[in-house]
Amino acid sequence: MINCVIRLDGKDIIPVIIQSPRRKTASVEIKQGKVTVRVPSGTPESWVLQFIEQRSAWITKHITGQLVRTNKHQIIPYESGEVSFRGRSFPLIMCKSVEKNSVGFDQELFKVNLNNRTRQAAVDATHLLLQKWLAQKAEDYLVPRTLALAKQVDLHPTNVSIGNYKSMWGRCSAKGEVALNWRLIMADEVAMDYVIIHELCHLHEFNHSPAFWNKVAMHCSDYSQWRQYFKDRSIWLSWR
Repeated sequence: MINCVIRLDGKDIIPVIIQSPRRKTASVEIKQGKVTVRVPSGTPESWVLQFIEQRSAWITKHITGQLVRTNKHQIIPYESGEVSFRGRSFPLIMCKSVEKNSVGFDQELFKVNLNNRTRQAAVDATHLLLQKWLAQKAEDYLVPRTLALAKQVDLHPTNVSIGNYKSMWGRCSAKGEVALNWRLIMADEVAMDYVIIHELCHLHEFNHSPAFWNKVAMHCSDYSQWRQYFKDRSIWLSWR
């Protein structure tokens, strides 16, 4: 086992080092402040440590940037008193009563009602209620929106569904099925359109080749802006 520690602002970051017999080159991946180093099996420990040391400045820069974006876009409605919905942040108020657990929204603010007998911690109950509400709104909005855009771009999926994914905003299967992450409903409507178009274009180009991105650009000329938008908000995928 290879042990390595990266110091960042007085804190220790321990990279996860993965050795694989199928890998021929070394790489570094940074996601949500975690560093993963992948190397071929049998790579000497000294070489791995040197590889990490040579890239320490790059690693530090990217971790710092990710932490800034994480702190800015983290979804914590119970603590922040805000809910992101269709590109806007709305105030959230919470109350307890004899009524059943529910979520209300009047286009101005969200209201979460928790029954007095709810045994679950208030923060967990609130987040679960909001997630279920948002997931339903995602299905109500994203499915018909996908079908409408499919007609516009003349790329027709065999099915459209809403999923709960940990690491992606959407997917397109080899069978032509498009699935979208319910967390998209928190995003700007034009940003949602970009993800839909992205997945629809996979019906024509099942890869991320230049031909694919050219296809995306035909229907979403500013797609690079929205790619960055979702990179900045990757922490949303961790809201569970």
